[in-house]
Amino acid sequence: MNRVFISAIASLLLLLQIVSTSWALDDTSNAPPGDSPPPVMLLDELIVTPSVLNFDFSSGTSSRLDLPAFDTPASITVINNSELKRGGYQEVGKVLERSPGFVWGNPPAEPANYSMRGFTSNQVMIQRDGIWLGPSLITGRPQNGFNLDRIEVLKGPASVLHGQGAIGATLNMVTKKPTIGNSNSYEFLSSYGRYDTTKLGVGAGGKMSKNLWFRIDGSEYSSDGYVDNADPKSRNFIGSLLWKPNDQLDVTWGIDYLEDKLQNYWGTPIVTETFATQPLTGVVTGDGAAIDERMRFVNYNVDDERAKSYQILTTLDAKWKHSNKLSFRNYTYFLNADREWRNSENYTFNSGTSLIDRDTFFVAHNQSTVGNRLSSKYENSFLGMESQSILGIDSSYVDFKRKSQPLSDPGSVDPFSPNGGSFGGNPSSFRFNPTRIISVSTFLENTLKVTPKLRLVAGLRQDHIELFRLNFNDPTPGESFEKTFNPFSWRIGAVYEIAPSWNAYVQTSSGADPLGDDVFLVTSSQNFDLSTSQQWEMGLKSRFLDGRAEMALAIYHIERQNILIKDSNDSVLGGDGSQRSTGFELEGSFMMTPKWRVGANTAYTDAEFGVFQDVSGNTPSNVPEWVANIWTNYSRVAGLPIDVGANLRYVDDRFNTRFNTVKMLGYETVDLHATYRNGKGRYTARLTNLFDKAYALWGDEFYSKQLILGSPQAFEVSAQFDF
Repeated sequence: MNRVFISAIASLLLLLQIVSTSWALDDTSNAPPGDSPPPVMLLDELIVTPSVLNFDFSSGTSSRLDLPAFDTPASITVINNSELKRGGYQEVGKVLERSPGFVWGNPPAEPANYSMRGFTSNQVMIQRDGIWLGPSLITGRPQNGFNLDRIEVLKGPASVLHGQGAIGATLNMVTKKPTIGNSNSYEFLSSYGRYDTTKLGVGAGGKMSKNLWFRIDGSEYSSDGYVDNADPKSRNFIGSLLWKPNDQLDVTWGIDYLEDKLQNYWGTPIVTETFATQPLTGVVTGDGAAIDERMRFVNYNVDDERAKSYQILTTLDAKWKHSNKLSFRNYTYFLNADREWRNSENYTFNSGTSLIDRDTFFVAHNQSTVGNRLSSKYENSFLGMESQSILGIDSSYVDFKRKSQPLSDPGSVDPFSPNGGSFGGNPSSFRFNPTRIISVSTFLENTLKVTPKLRLVAGLRQDHIELFRLNFNDPTPGESFEKTFNPFSWRIGAVYEIAPSWNAYVQTSSGADPLGDDVFLVTSSQNFDLSTSQQWEMGLKSRFLDGRAEMALAIYHIERQNILIKDSNDSVLGGDGSQRSTGFELEGSFMMTPKWRVGANTAYTDAEFGVFQDVSGNTPSNVPEWVANIWTNYSRVAGLPIDVGANLRYVDDRFNTRFNTVKMLGYETVDLHATYRNGKGRYTARLTNLFDKAYALWGDEFYSKQLILGSPQAFEVSAQFDF
């Protein structure tokens, strides 16, 4: 067994040993989180709190009832702004991978792809400020965290809250908003790293008049990339106004603009073991596969590639408090987005010629989405028990247009010195696939405090979805169709206080999502009902030892039925297929001293396809059996305003496709950081992948002959200021 994994398990066993003795030791912690906040230590300008799991935070992603995570029967992760700032506002994927069980990849075709609880791709929903913008593989974008206030994660099926598509997890990127106060605040970030990587962020917020507050943030990212000519770039601007004319009403208007150029790296070709005279060890195995070290940083795309997008999201959020028991909220949003790809995407090693065969492909999207969510919250007493209820209606209209065309072979290239060549102009003729989706949903959520120690939480949702799909210039006739779906979703759970500051929970929930990968791209060959899923989960949450230690445990089983899988030629693989996943997640942290905190998490996942054509019993792609993290932070080293920290990460073996012929081997990485604080400034140096480990980050079903390799060792220096 891998030594890193043993270390992770040893740390977690130590945590459990602390747990087992804490019931006798922890006589002073008699109030649950939320009633008695943990102590806060002020170290100069740095505030250190004993909480990492954020049990006291009320996540709107996990429930609209304003329940703290401690009282919600679900597995919840909240990464707040302090943690984002302390991490240097890294890319969201890098931030999330330190949470239990997360694996991520960023191929240009699917720039925000996550694996969680045995499910990947569009079964992991991505939201922006609580809004589902569309299938995550299309609408998700890589981004740094500067413009974010926090990241909220709800694990498992969440269709009862967010509609179709949320099976493995729901990720909500919550942007910064105005805060009510009399003083203005300003924030600045500048960083530089290896591969000419730069980040710049500027933000400000404050009071404009008696009843009006503002917040504005802008950030920019650029890099040469660790692969030749990868050149990713992004620019994100957000602004919002909060108007509060009285104690009953507040209205927040926001605008969120993003433009980006994705990294021009579609993967490194898999070659044969006989060809790879300088193989990268510990990266890949199976079916005679190898990665040649001489190809590690080579780019095989055309010279005039393109993978870019822009989008504007406008929101209007109005809250009205009618009384102490009754309140209303209306949330309106509008999205407009354009995306375009012109690339050589697929690379196949030709053993006969010892060259890399390529293709070219053009695709462009135009998307407009408008939606509205109206809800009311009512607090009352039911048979002497405290009760809160949310009743609402959620509606949206999506107009999605897709142009695509596979083009002629741009020519094979040398594996070590490729001549990229030219893509040329956009095709004069192409497949045109306009899609319209009309959704209307009603939802109900309730929590009932049965006794001082027992709380019930339940939810229902009825969706009505009308899908209209047209296909012009398609090689397959009769592909246009329309379909109506009426999925019904539910969740019911209970939370019980088994001891002061120890809550146990159990819940079961259901979900629904398209049979194949993408409701935007579904064809008549997939013209069936939605796929369904069901999860049961039980867990334990605690804060103990006077609030210095905390832990969370979740055990789950998920079944997804009636699924289809498409291959790269859009043909259907499977019929009434199934997929299931069983596992657990365990995380905890312990404040050894007021200056020193250690933490660890691990996740075990046993995922497989059920009865399915060609892949029965196989493991889904990009799903490791084990994932583990161990981290530590130490403040005021030797009494100086210097903080240091380290993170050790282990990811187990994964397969690059559902056919399980090629295995991406497990890997370990070590990251270090040190921060010097002076007045309002924080100056940080980071070193990632300390031992320059070569590893496969991600594999893709549609690009099965190539792998996305992880970043080599890199450094970053940054300066942050808060005024």
